[in-house]
Amino acid sequence: MVYQPLKILIVEDDIETIKFLNSLLKTQNYKVVCCDNANNALEWLKTNLADLIILDIDLPGLSGIQCCKLIKENSVTSSLPVIMLTAAGDEQHKVEGLKTGADDYVVKPFSVKELLARIEAVLRRYKYEGKIDKKIIFKKITMDFDRGEVIVDGKKIYLSPKEYSLLAMFLRRPGYIFTYSSIADEVWGINAIATRDTIKGAIYRLKEKLGKYADYIQPVIGLGYKWHEEINNQKQ
Repeated sequence: MVYQPLKILIVEDDIETIKFLNSLLKTQNYKVVCCDNANNALEWLKTNLADLIILDIDLPGLSGIQCCKLIKENSVTSSLPVIMLTAAGDEQHKVEGLKTGADDYVVKPFSVKELLARIEAVLRRYKYEGKIDKKIIFKKITMDFDRGEVIVDGKKIYLSPKEYSLLAMFLRRPGYIFTYSSIADEVWGINAIATRDTIKGAIYRLKEKLGKYADYIQPVIGLGYKWHEEINNQKQ
């Protein structure tokens, strides 16, 4: 089987942003196509398809919101996931973008880690239905995605849907710092409300069920949480 890199269409008029995104995404093994306005992007989509579209809201001529609306109204392109780039504090455009069918948004200036995490989360929902791996094994923890089961030390444990999603998120990216906002978006969804207390409560319950493996989930002060691959003095 020949590996085909996923294709991302960038629709952005700022040359420096295009250069940065093009370089960044190629380092992550994505195939990148760039258009500097919405009309060119829509024309390209008539004969091509992307796996994901990164669409700036503030475009010359046809706006990003209008472009997203046309993409989502077209039966050929309606299933394509769209992440919109918005200016800081631009709440109205952010809301309008989500109403037209955008799947997520990233605020400029954006964190590289957050952007990549959001891209992966959106692609996972669309391309893999949340199941990139059939099974993940970490020490004596096994997540079987076909069965929807979690086995710890040979015994099946029962997790709520949110706890299950949290554990999958951590095990897929050990060592990665998940901010509270990225956890909320990935586990609760961009249209749901998950406060820090909500997230802390769900993680506390997950840790209780993981028993002696609980300390692999560690808080990162002021940011969120991460899964540490090694814990000092951890008895297995």
